[in-house]
Amino acid sequence: MGGARPGIAAGSGSLMAEEKSMELKRQINRSTEIGNLDEALEALNSLMEIDGESAFAYNKLGIISARRGDMINAKAYFEKALALDPQYAQAYSNLGNVYREAGDLGQAIAYYQQAINCDSQYATAYHNLGVVYKQKGDIQKAVENLKQANKLQRVMARRELADSPVGRVTPIAWLIVAIVIIALIYITRR
Repeated sequence: MGGARPGIAAGSGSLMAEEKSMELKRQINRSTEIGNLDEALEALNSLMEIDGESAFAYNKLGIISARRGDMINAKAYFEKALALDPQYAQAYSNLGNVYREAGDLGQAIAYYQQAINCDSQYATAYHNLGVVYKQKGDIQKAVENLKQANKLQRVMARRELADSPVGRVTPIAWLIVAIVIIALIYITRR
C-alpha cells in the first residue's frame, strides 16, 4: 500500500476494516456454534485476509478440525494460537479438550489450569476442569469447579444483559408500564 492518506480518510479505512473484522468474528462464532463449519471456514479465510494470522483464527481452525474429528491438526492449530499469544486462555482450554478426548486426564487438567491462570474469569475452563475431576472420581473438586463455572456464567450473563439493548431498555419500559398503571388506577377511581 502507498503512504497514509491525510485526515479522516486514513482513519475511516482502518475503522471499516476493524468493523468488518468484528463482523467476521461474530459470523465465525455463530457458524461454529451451530455446526456450519464450511461457512465458518470461509469467514475465517476472509478474516485472515484482513487481519493476517491471529490466535483467534488459529484457535477457531483448531475447533473446526476437532469438530471434524481431526485431533492431530486441531492440536497443531491450538499450539499455533498459543505461539502467537501465550495468554490465550481459550486455546489452553481447547488443548485440554484434545487431551481429555485422548484419555490423558492429567495433561487435560494441566491445560485447563493454565487457561484459568491466563483468565481467572473463564467459566469454560472451570467447567471442563470439573468434568475431568468427575471422570477421575474426585467429586469434591468436580463440584467446586462446576460451581465456580456456574457462578462466572451467571455474572457474565448479567453483564451481557445489562450491555444489550434489551437490558438498557428494560428499566425505561418498566417505568412506562408503572406510569400507565398509575394513570389507569387514577382514571378508574375518578
